[in-house]
Amino acid sequence: MAFVVKIFQTLRNHWKKSVFISGLAIYGVKYGRDRYEEDLLRRKYCAEARLYGEEKIGLDQKPRRITVFLNPAACLGRSKKLFEKNAGPVLYLAGIEVNLVMTEYEGQVKKFMNVLETKDVNGIVVAGGDGTVIEAVTGFMRKEDKSFRRNIPLGIIPLGQTNRFAKLFFGGDKDEVKCILDAAMAVVKGDVEKVDVLSIQGEDGRTIYSLTGMETGAFRDAEQRKKSYWYLGPLKSRWTYVRTSMMDWPPVITGTIKYILATEENQTKKNAPPKVEEKKSSWSLMNLFYSRNSKAKVVEEEEEDDSDENEEMTTEDLSTVEFTLMSSNFMAPDQKVKGVLVGIGPSSPEKMDFIKEGWRRIRDKSLKYGTDSNKQLLVKKIKFIPNIGEGSNLEWYNIDGEQFEAMPVEVKLLRNRLKMYSLKNNVTKR
Repeated sequence: MAFVVKIFQTLRNHWKKSVFISGLAIYGVKYGRDRYEEDLLRRKYCAEARLYGEEKIGLDQKPRRITVFLNPAACLGRSKKLFEKNAGPVLYLAGIEVNLVMTEYEGQVKKFMNVLETKDVNGIVVAGGDGTVIEAVTGFMRKEDKSFRRNIPLGIIPLGQTNRFAKLFFGGDKDEVKCILDAAMAVVKGDVEKVDVLSIQGEDGRTIYSLTGMETGAFRDAEQRKKSYWYLGPLKSRWTYVRTSMMDWPPVITGTIKYILATEENQTKKNAPPKVEEKKSSWSLMNLFYSRNSKAKVVEEEEEDDSDENEEMTTEDLSTVEFTLMSSNFMAPDQKVKGVLVGIGPSSPEKMDFIKEGWRRIRDKSLKYGTDSNKQLLVKKIKFIPNIGEGSNLEWYNIDGEQFEAMPVEVKLLRNRLKMYSLKNNVTKR
């Protein structure tokens, strides 16, 4: 009894140390439990991947060949460790021939895409953040060999800090390890899903291809400015909106937009008739043991939809604190009319309303650009011509989480242009 009394007296006399040690102990227990659960999850996925690796293949067949582009600088330099600890074992145990390419500089993935051919790989996997993904998608879409895009799927291993499209595609409510393992298992299973792509062409003639969209304005600037308030710790996310409201107000974007509304009538996509590719059969010793039916392969030819060339565009003057363009990948799969979702914010909001909206976005952690209270337009094609120059508040666009210099752009939606590895049963209802 005296021992218990002595302990309570010690805790009372040194209550600050006791509280600190107790908090540290609770954190340690939680940390250990989380790591243990993650380890169990890895074992589960590795066991499932091993079943695929143990499947037998024919004597004339080869293992699937996957080229993985890993950005070691993603996630503050943690991406390589995350890949080797989570996604790597799943891919290797599945019997996939993995060619790992470590990127060294920005734009390298696009250069690799130019030289890759269909015969070289069965799939491309991007392991990195939003910047690496947009490089790969742009490289895919810019290839002159269109058969490469039709036949080679693209996979994403989310190893960045934001991973907007990966969270949209695999589910935004998952933790980091779960999302990485799901993405790796999608590559192993080989199920693919076609996704829409945004074509964003600048006045300089270059085209960037996006999976999520583009945003610009005061809210984007506030989020970008947040990094400079690192010394405020968790308060930096809220302070950045307060600080933005203390600058020149209102920080409006001005310009002109020209657009064609998306309707059921102009949603019809023009496709060339399917091209039948005859497979030539040749005699070989294998034919004595394996009887294989030679089937004709149907190849769908894509044709750029230029049916809007003669359609009249609606012109509007723009004055707003936020301008967003969202891909149809955010829409429900069964929605009939799809297009580019345009969001136009208010032109002169109250400072307190701006701060409240910014804080609301911190709490909600929505993957969408803008807010539902903004003016909404669903368009087939849009031209954004901003006023840029001295006195303008517009300098940068945020496209799929990456900064691009502001300039007049033309944006349109390309339907079902990219094949991506997906877990069909786990895809979030968008």
